[in-house]
Amino acid sequence: MERVAALDLADRARARSVVPMPGVPALAMPGHVLEAVRQAATQVLPRQSRGWPELRRVVADHLRAESGLEVDPERELLVTHGAQHGMNVVLRALLAPGDEVLVPAPTYFFDGMVRMAGARPVYVRSRAARRWATDLDALAAAVTPATRAILLCNPNNPTGHTPARDELSAILALAAQHGLLVLADESYARYVHSGPGYTPQQSLRDEWPELVTVTSLSKNYAFTQWRVGYVHAPPRLLDRVHRAFEWDAINVGDVPQAAACAVITGPQDWLDVVFATFRRRRDLLCAAIEAAGLPVVRPDSGIFVFPDFSALDARGRDLEDVLLRHGITGIAGDAFQGPAAHARLLYGGTEADLAQVGHRLATLVRER
Repeated sequence: MERVAALDLADRARARSVVPMPGVPALAMPGHVLEAVRQAATQVLPRQSRGWPELRRVVADHLRAESGLEVDPERELLVTHGAQHGMNVVLRALLAPGDEVLVPAPTYFFDGMVRMAGARPVYVRSRAARRWATDLDALAAAVTPATRAILLCNPNNPTGHTPARDELSAILALAAQHGLLVLADESYARYVHSGPGYTPQQSLRDEWPELVTVTSLSKNYAFTQWRVGYVHAPPRLLDRVHRAFEWDAINVGDVPQAAACAVITGPQDWLDVVFATFRRRRDLLCAAIEAAGLPVVRPDSGIFVFPDFSALDARGRDLEDVLLRHGITGIAGDAFQGPAAHARLLYGGTEADLAQVGHRLATLVRER
């Protein structure tokens, strides 16, 4: 099995002088989080395989306040080691060998997870000309008797497409017609900068209830070192996921859960200041990409753009190597089951670093 593309590229980039461009905010933890961690580290607490009751209550309160969702913290939430771990467990718990999973693409690195569950991913391609929106007709045409689920990334990584409510509603209507699960990774909810905004699929559960959402607290609260996320699903599905989780990890550590409680309930100003800069950083990088003569769809969400590098006459791994030789880290589109002449670039660096990337892209295009 191939490695996760982002980790493979990070290892290759270490041998080169590249412009630093983080994919998540790199922030020191504030005092209230550190104090919560200190207190948790001094205690011996009872093991809770579904996660701390306090953390699940905090998450339920947050979902009610932010999205108007009424969630039963005892029966509908499971704390995991981040969204990737959560989705892995969900897929292994709810799919069977031979099942097919429809996946609108380009999309996050779900391929290995689906295959490890014994299922087969069926990719339904979106197009830049339609701003990477889901091709609903193609999605419907891809359903077969073996289809068990639809797997979404909302907001989408790598394109930044954020489906509006009517797009999600159409997907759920298709799922209801065929009795399919809808699984969603909603890890970039806090990274929406423009467009119609983020719609959690669980807000449409009255239209179709067979919904499972995984979320990364690590990304949305800038503490990836703690690896905390959760699964949100109806009780009969979550019970199956919980049983699989116990065999996989038993429980999440108390110290990360203490950090998660503190970061959700505490002051947000230390985060808001950084998240408020992402729209400007996006605009700076998109302007530089366009000035270099490369087409790009300006994303509504995320901390990445997905330009078309066809002008460089390189694709896939060759495209990544061309960019690396010019000090730019970019993951080729085929790693996301999309066009190999595209590449995902991050814009988490400083404005000076973004200007440097723009300069290098212009030089690269001229030289080709």
